[in-house]
Amino acid sequence: MGNPAPPRAPAPAGEWLHAAETALMQHRAFGDSRYIRGQLAVTYRRRLRKLSAAAPAAGRLADLLDDAIHTAPTRQHQLIGDIVLRCAIQHAMRQVVKGDTYGLPLTECAALFDAASAHWSAGLPGGPLTADMPAATRLHGSIHTQVWHQAKNQTALQPYPAAFLTVIEHNYGAPLATPTPDEMTMLRRGWDLLHTLLPRLAHSAFEHVQILALYTPEGAWRGKASSSQFRVNGCIFLNRSLIDHPWWLAEHLLHEALHQKLYDFRHGHSLLASGYEREDAPAVCSLWNAPDDVRSNYWDAHRTLAAFHVYVQLTLLCLLAEQREDALAPRYGPIASRMSGSRRAIDRARYLGEQLHAVAWPELGLAGRQMTDWLVDVLDVLDVQPRPAGASLHLLLDLYQRQSRKLEVFLSNGAASPLIAQQAQQEAQAAQAALQAGGHAQALENLQAQLKVSDTSDWPQTRHIVLQALSNIAESAGNRASDIEKEMIREMVQQSSRQLAALGALG
Repeated sequence: MGNPAPPRAPAPAGEWLHAAETALMQHRAFGDSRYIRGQLAVTYRRRLRKLSAAAPAAGRLADLLDDAIHTAPTRQHQLIGDIVLRCAIQHAMRQVVKGDTYGLPLTECAALFDAASAHWSAGLPGGPLTADMPAATRLHGSIHTQVWHQAKNQTALQPYPAAFLTVIEHNYGAPLATPTPDEMTMLRRGWDLLHTLLPRLAHSAFEHVQILALYTPEGAWRGKASSSQFRVNGCIFLNRSLIDHPWWLAEHLLHEALHQKLYDFRHGHSLLASGYEREDAPAVCSLWNAPDDVRSNYWDAHRTLAAFHVYVQLTLLCLLAEQREDALAPRYGPIASRMSGSRRAIDRARYLGEQLHAVAWPELGLAGRQMTDWLVDVLDVLDVQPRPAGASLHLLLDLYQRQSRKLEVFLSNGAASPLIAQQAQQEAQAAQAALQAGGHAQALENLQAQLKVSDTSDWPQTRHIVLQALSNIAESAGNRASDIEKEMIREMVQQSSRQLAALGALG
């Protein structure tokens, strides 16, 4: 049972798409990777200086880098881009400045600083982590990103690869996988497609990615399509069970690389206000994600801005992909449901931009606020048919529709529960109550007529009828729905999602 293709938005003129890509990779502060990496190098040299009293090896490395600020900026950017070196600096800073026991021991950090100094003094390119990796494991010859291959003899690892695996264990608690030859071929096809669609932005984003690693979706990796995190700068992770199509790969490669670009920017700029992580800080509800007991669908300011930053740029990718699908399909196949789709990317970006202003604004630093406004300007160029300000019902109904398909699959496998008929009736009643509260008399009458001739115990059928009725409202008056109407629909969708999870229908 295949998923339908997501809805598509109309595209602006080609020159506007080209201008958007130019802005996203050339903007002096927010897009220019050379500038961002330069500021990153300044930040890390400063941190090495702060560590020099407690770890003289840090001071020796800082001296070498300071002496070559102007003569070898590219090499310096590559060295500072080494995942393990950056982790060593961050872990040492936390131990020295805060007195915490965290991450790599200070003695190991010092040894890693000395190894970086030796690497630099030997005139070697890149960083120590990738120094011994062959060209055959690079994602593509035009970029420096290496695809991680697990060493067969884990006990004989050099210090940097060994420390890398320690960092992965500390942050994920689950192993990485070595790609097969077929997986390497597919990764490169995904890169080729991404580069075909957005050559300049793809290169800009991957300036911030040193390692691409695959994982098997087990243990801590279970349920993740792809992953990045601020504590492991320079590395992106992909679920090996999902990399079977270049369109999916093109989107997820860009998605995770853009996270790394933002993380690098954050190190050198006032992206966030102090204390944004406190427990009582405002959080943004990502309405298209399923609710759970740990409120994982509520995002702090950093995660909200990171998602906004990605969705604006995925909008550009999806618009171009949809525009060029016919020409590219003979080589890469049809898109089908393998990408988010331009309409979905726009809708999520627009909502997050509004929520950053309305909810998370006090938690953003000066650079974060300026970046948000700049990205809104880019989105305004790409979104030629914007929804009314504050529209959100379509986001809830997107979750409702996606989970309806999961319910159909679940029931087709023979699952049964006495709660199914009860839940169908509850959702029908909730939808009627919402339409009545909103004063949608005709829509309510139509819904009641359809429910009267349907099997009210058939949950998928009831959801289909409810979805159609509420979607019609969302596309018209529903986008200006009252707060009480929105809240009633939100409660219905989220209560239904929790019930599906309890039944095991969401996987």
